[in-house]
Amino acid sequence: MEYIDMKKSIAIAAIGLMLAACGHYRVLRVEVLRPAALEPVGESFLFIDRGVVHEGDALQAGELRAALGVDRAELLDCLYDGLRGGLSWGGKEVERATMPRVIVADSCLPPPMTPAEVDSAAGERRVTHLVTADYCRFRREGREVDLEGNVLLRVYDRSTGALLDTLVSDRLAAEVEIAGEDYRGSIREFFYQKGWSLAEYLCPTWTPTERRIYLGRPLLDVGNYFLERGDDARAAEMWTAALKRGRGLAARAAANLAWLLERDGDFEEAIALLEQALERNAGPRAYIRERLQSLRQRLEDSEKLMNQLNE
Repeated sequence: MEYIDMKKSIAIAAIGLMLAACGHYRVLRVEVLRPAALEPVGESFLFIDRGVVHEGDALQAGELRAALGVDRAELLDCLYDGLRGGLSWGGKEVERATMPRVIVADSCLPPPMTPAEVDSAAGERRVTHLVTADYCRFRREGREVDLEGNVLLRVYDRSTGALLDTLVSDRLAAEVEIAGEDYRGSIREFFYQKGWSLAEYLCPTWTPTERRIYLGRPLLDVGNYFLERGDDARAAEMWTAALKRGRGLAARAAANLAWLLERDGDFEEAIALLEQALERNAGPRAYIRERLQSLRQRLEDSEKLMNQLNE
């Protein structure tokens, strides 16, 4: 029973329904739990700005501030705010510290901290991991601003002082387009998203996504009626009956049933159902293929999540 409960806890959480139907389906706004890339997963973190500034950045700082309204400190503030928000969403905590500013040559790559330096930086804080911002480069060439790969981050194990990973910021996702009138706001949002992506790397996090419930035929619509009223068993009954009808209807019913199975953590059964639907060569084949890919990834992730949540 404990295993089944854990499966359901990592499966999916619905956070709202889109009221408008489109293309004979409605969209469910949901969240899925994704595993962390970091192993083992940390419980609490210390984010440290090592204060390293390259000479070229120091010389351009005033120009950038005047032209764009942002500077290095503000960008790291946004990165940290995103990190804090993402870790909080995953139930983790983070503190912040800043080292004295140091100007270095443009060609200088700051070396990793030694175990003794990690221990000294952490001090009496009860944290499991340290994340250091080893530099934040913010260059402007003419009218172009270079943002990708401009932050160097390192992750350390607090107990051993060992370096676990080195991350350049282009490994962290951000979907903001740096354009338009609010250039400063776009840059700030860009770095906030980088911080949130860093949190997703460090710990399991809930990620927003979408699922479809197909409509447009009586059995599909009646099943949706019961689903909206919390009667999943009756909804499943309607959609199971639809599996015996025409190929297109059966494929759509399978997609709806796969949602119920995925929500309960029954990934293998959902995959088998959608594979059968795809063999019918009818219905929303592109969506079914997309769902199969996602479910196979979730099945692969589930064992990793079980281990991370039980650490």
